Amino acid sequence: MFDLVRDMPQGLPQFGTAGWITLDTWGRTYWGGALFCLLADVEIRRQTSNAKGLEQALRGIIDVGRDIRKDWNLEDALRTGDRAVGVSVLHPLYMRMKDRPVSVDLDSLWSQLGIQLDGSSVRFDDGAKLAVRQIELGYWRHLGR
Repeated sequence: MFDLVRDMPQGLPQFGTAGWITLDTWGRTYWGGALFCLLADVEIRRQTSNAKGLEQALRGIIDVGRDIRKDWNLEDALRTGDRAVGVSVLHPLYMRMKDRPVSVDLDSLWSQLGIQLDGSSVRFDDGAKLAVRQIELGYWRHLGR
């Protein structure tokens, strides 16, 4: 988890850069994708009162028979994921991030999620605004919590 919090800023736009689809560095591409997934998951959970998250959106895409064995239009895939969770998050977020820089206050987001850097590790604040909801769903279980 420490690495995630420490390295996620690499996905943020740098001065003079364009959006996500025009990235030309490994770090921005990798961490920009991780940032997209984090933002999408948090927003899906917010809009569905934690009933669903990014995992259900991705499963919805696979459930219609789409996987890596065949090329598929990304925007169609994102719309399918949105339909699977019943809220429109993935496609609008992609449209906002794809060709222009999007500023994200990661410090505020980590704080709301109850994740705090503590030297070379992280501490969790179960009383944070979004933390309890995530914990109730076992969200952090697969992140080593």
